[in-house]
Amino acid sequence: MKKWIRSVATLGVMSSAIVLAARSATASTISIGTTIPITADTFAVPIDIADGVDVTAWQFDLAYDATNVNVNTGCDPFTDPYCSLITGAVTEGAYFASGDPFNLLNPGFVRLDPISFAQDGLLFAVNGAFGGTLPGPSGDGVLAFVEFTTIGSGLPSITLENSSTTEAAPVPEPASLLLLGPALLLVRRLQFRSLVKEDR
Repeated sequence: MKKWIRSVATLGVMSSAIVLAARSATASTISIGTTIPITADTFAVPIDIADGVDVTAWQFDLAYDATNVNVNTGCDPFTDPYCSLITGAVTEGAYFASGDPFNLLNPGFVRLDPISFAQDGLLFAVNGAFGGTLPGPSGDGVLAFVEFTTIGSGLPSITLENSSTTEAAPVPEPASLLLLGPALLLVRRLQFRSLVKEDR
C-alpha cells in the first residue's frame, strides 16, 4: 500500500513538472515596439505581444524620463490617428480587433508631481480586456499605442514595467505527453506488484 501511495505521489510530481515546463515554454511576452513618428515633436510607442495563447486581458506600466518626454495628454483626437476622444493618448492596437466594439481599454493614469502637477515619469495601470467570443486571440500583434510628446533635447528613455497577460494554459507539447505515458505505465506496474505481494 505504501508503494502505491508513493507511486501516485511520484506521478503527481511528474505531471506538475510537465505542465509547468509546457507553460514556461510558450509563455507570452509584452515588449515595446519601434517608435512611430507622428509630427516633429510627437511619436507613438507600440506595445507588442508575442506568443500569446487565448489572451483575454493584459496590463502594463510605462516609466519614462519626464525631462525629455511626456505622455501627450493634449493630443487632438480629430486629427491624430493615435489619439482617442475617450482614452486620449492611449489607443487600442489591432490584437483584440475581433472583439470590437466590446473590448475594454483603460488608459491608465499619468502620475503627477504633487506640488508642480507636472508629469513625473510614470504611466501606470494601463489595461485591456477582450470583449469578443472566446477563445481569445493568439499569436503576435500590437496591444496598444501610447503617444508621447518631446519636451527635451535628449533621447527618449521609455521602459516597460509590471506587464502581464491573462491567457489559457497552453496545450502540452507532444514530447511532454510522451513522458507522461511511461510514468503512467510505471505507476501501474508498481500497483500490480503491491497487489501480488498482498495476495501472498
